[in-house]
Amino acid sequence: MKSYCFTVIIFLLLLPAVVAVGGDVSSAGVRYPRVHFLNVGEGAATLIETGNNKHILIDCGNVITGARILDFCRRFGIKDLDALIITHPHADHMGGVFQLLPELNIKRVYDNGQPIPAVPQCDIFRWYAEAVRRLAFYEILRRGDQLIWPGVVIDVLSPTDTSGKNWNDNALVLRVKAGDSSLLLMADAGKRVEVALMTAKVDLRAEVLQVGHHGAADASSPAFLRAVSPRLAVISVNKDNVRGYPAPETIARLQRLGIKTILTYQDGDFVWSCR
Repeated sequence: MKSYCFTVIIFLLLLPAVVAVGGDVSSAGVRYPRVHFLNVGEGAATLIETGNNKHILIDCGNVITGARILDFCRRFGIKDLDALIITHPHADHMGGVFQLLPELNIKRVYDNGQPIPAVPQCDIFRWYAEAVRRLAFYEILRRGDQLIWPGVVIDVLSPTDTSGKNWNDNALVLRVKAGDSSLLLMADAGKRVEVALMTAKVDLRAEVLQVGHHGAADASSPAFLRAVSPRLAVISVNKDNVRGYPAPETIARLQRLGIKTILTYQDGDFVWSCR
C-alpha cells in the first residue's frame, strides 16, 4: 500500500497520545515529539521527531528498503539526522545506512559495538564496519547510557556487553521517553534478554512496545508483556515473511492480553504523537 498518500487518525480510548496511520512530518517543527514507525518491509526503522525539529532515526531498513526512508526524508524536507542509532548490524536493521550516509547530514552514529570478524562470512558486515565504524562521529552504546534532546530521552537498557554469540540478544534495547509517552523498542532481543531485564528489575513500563524480533516466537513472553503492560504493540515486518514472522502464537498472546497490534506491512507508516 502507498502509505504516504493518506492520513487516517485512530483515537484510542484512554490513551494520552494519538496514532495516525500514514502520518506526515512537519519540516517546520512541531510542538510535541512524534515517533514515526516506518514501513520498511523486512526490517525496522523508527524516526523520532523532537519538539524543536530534531530527528533521530533508530535502525534503517534493509539494503533495498532503505530507499523508502530516504524518500520519506526528501518528501518532508528532512536533510539532517541528529543521530542514527543502529541497534545491531544485521542487514534488515542496518542495510539502509549505505543509502543514507551519502545523502543526509548525519551528525552522530551509534551502534552496539557488535564484534565483526575481519573476514566475516558475509561481506555486508565488513562493508558496514568500513562505512560506519571509521566515522569520526561514531560511538558505541551500552546499558546505562542516556541520550537527551528537548522533550526526548533515550535510555539504553541492554546490552551490558556483546560477548554473546547471539547477535539478536546483543541488540540495543531502548526505552524512549517522549513528552508524556514512554515507548520500549526491543529490536531483535528475545526471551533471554526479557528475563535478564525483569530479573534486574528494570522499569519496562511503556505505552507502546515495538515487539521484539519482528514478532517471532522466541520473544514477547507473557510475563514480559505483563511487565511492559503496553496499550499498543508495533510489529515491524513484511508481508509473507520468509521466516514466518510474526508467529501466530505471538499475535494470539497480544490479543489475549487486549493489546492493540499494528503490523507495518498491513497498516503502513504511522505516527505516535506525544503530549
